[in-house]
Amino acid sequence: MKTTNSSGRVPTGTLTGTALLLALGVVLPIVFHAFPLGGRIFLPMHLPTFVAGLVLGPVAGLVVGAGSPIVSGLLTGRPTVFYMVPMVFELATYGLVVGLLRPRFNALLGRRVPAEGTLSADPGENGHAALTIATASPLAAVSLALVCSMLAGRVVWVAVVVWLAPVIGLTARTIAMALGAIGAGWIGMAIQLALIPAIVRAIERTRKT
Repeated sequence: MKTTNSSGRVPTGTLTGTALLLALGVVLPIVFHAFPLGGRIFLPMHLPTFVAGLVLGPVAGLVVGAGSPIVSGLLTGRPTVFYMVPMVFELATYGLVVGLLRPRFNALLGRRVPAEGTLSADPGENGHAALTIATASPLAAVSLALVCSMLAGRVVWVAVVVWLAPVIGLTARTIAMALGAIGAGWIGMAIQLALIPAIVRAIERTRKT
């Protein structure tokens, strides 16, 4: 989906999709936090952010990623301010980086196969490398973009926690607990790597029908 049209306006579908995914970024954590460690293990707020970046582009990914913890914190009190600040930067990094990297990996890994004798290819939606056949982009491109963005987001999380600690006078134990949340999150990241490419492919197939 293109982030802007010829008049420079953001398409209604992009705005609607961004708003819907932002809402999911608030609702899903409520559901998963009803179960012990559900939020820390499954990382439900990350899912809409990755989908937004992959399907709607880096700007939508940035908006959903940065907005989800802020809106959730204001409406539900979770995450707390200490966790909210690094999460805003972390999730914004996820959405932005995955949205920027997908079209690049797409261009590197995508197979250019003519469709019905057509040899030309127009720029794909959201700036993604266009294929000459109407098929989903390689799942490998999505998976590689996910892995790189996950690593980038975790680096940002650690950097912000380390920066924030002396500013608000946190103890070493509190810092260790915050950094320890990364360990529990690896399970959720593995689940996301297994599920998100299929979700993205299903969404894009639906949009083409």
